[in-house]
Amino acid sequence: MSNASQVKRPVEADSPLPAEVAVRTDTWLNRARNYPVFSRTWFYYRSLAWSVPVGIIALFSCVIAYLSGATVADIVAKAIPATLTFTMLHLLGPGLAVLIRQRHFTSRKESVLIVLALLTGALISWGVLYGSKYSVKLAVYGDPHHVTKKASEDKARKKTATAAVHSEPKASTASQPDSAEDSVGPEIDTISEQVIEGLANGFVVIGLLYLAGGFDLWLYFRQKKRLKEVEQQRELQRAQEARREAELRLSVLVAQVEPHFLFNTLAGVRSAINTEPARAVSIVDHLVDYLRATIPQMRDDGASVQGRLKKQFDAARAYLSLMQARIPRLSFSVYSEVEDAALPPLLLISLVENAIKHGVEPKIGPAHIAITAGRIEQHEQSFLQIRVADDGVGFGGSSSGSGIGLTNIHQRLHSMYGAAASLELKARAEGGVLAVITLPYEP
Repeated sequence: MSNASQVKRPVEADSPLPAEVAVRTDTWLNRARNYPVFSRTWFYYRSLAWSVPVGIIALFSCVIAYLSGATVADIVAKAIPATLTFTMLHLLGPGLAVLIRQRHFTSRKESVLIVLALLTGALISWGVLYGSKYSVKLAVYGDPHHVTKKASEDKARKKTATAAVHSEPKASTASQPDSAEDSVGPEIDTISEQVIEGLANGFVVIGLLYLAGGFDLWLYFRQKKRLKEVEQQRELQRAQEARREAELRLSVLVAQVEPHFLFNTLAGVRSAINTEPARAVSIVDHLVDYLRATIPQMRDDGASVQGRLKKQFDAARAYLSLMQARIPRLSFSVYSEVEDAALPPLLLISLVENAIKHGVEPKIGPAHIAITAGRIEQHEQSFLQIRVADDGVGFGGSSSGSGIGLTNIHQRLHSMYGAAASLELKARAEGGVLAVITLPYEP
């Protein structure tokens, strides 16, 4: 039974992804996708995959600008802030996200903090851009407003020249239609420039979001969903394997349930034929009733991990009747407050056989076994409780049993119900042992 307050992490932060999720590539460009997003190993390969191309592009851009006639000072003034900003944009936000994921917060809190970390990294990188521009201009030009004033003057001159061209007088009235067409041309050119500029800005924004971890954030949520699906599939597979193992154990148990019991019963019949024929007949009749009650149940339950309470009570009643015919000093009572309920097969008969073998048979004098079943409420949940009490020799004040049959019951209850089911053995004050099975009630 899993605790809802605990967050189950199917994959450790820096472990390789399962084969169902990983990209299965060993190339340096995509190697990061073989690890959980925002893990340390992922961050190392991601930084390597992007820093090298960004560095090459920056160097190539500087060479092109220099060959185009730009001065070294202008190149330095623009290259350093841009390179520093892109580097921080690429590393800072994801790096903060890596630190957050190493803290092992709950899934929801981790997701929120990672989003905030990426936004924080982008804002800091934006501030670094303007701060580095000012610092570099101050270092290169001595006047941080030098380039800004020069660009403003160039822009003003261009605007004045454009206005002068459009304000020239028209040559003649006949040329007015051509002038109208010419006036439309600049408007179209202006709209085209605005569209192109808008598209360019859009691509720049998309690129910046990509570098800042926007695409990685999408991969992070997608990867979490896929990992959850993979873990659920594995849990289902483990449950199916546990079920098959339980069925195999049950089949073996069915084939090996107290084989000496049948031999001892037949030996008792043989010894009673000559001295007590009536008791021999009673033993045979009860043996037939017991086999009639148990053999169909064994055949059905041998292929299933779930049985029925009513069938097991019938089998226990037949078994105790047979034991009473063999051991006349034995008395028993069987009572259930519940008409029927789900109960793993052979649990009850195993407890009854254990009481006979270790409690009644070694005892001298009368012995009694009482079997009861009822429904109880605990923690706002219904449970089925089965009690098998005997007044035999007990186990010397010990409160636990370690026999093979009891160990098998413990394992089967744990595999099927986890901590919701239990088997307790207690020493009774009047002598003997009380065995109590508690498991979720399934009518």
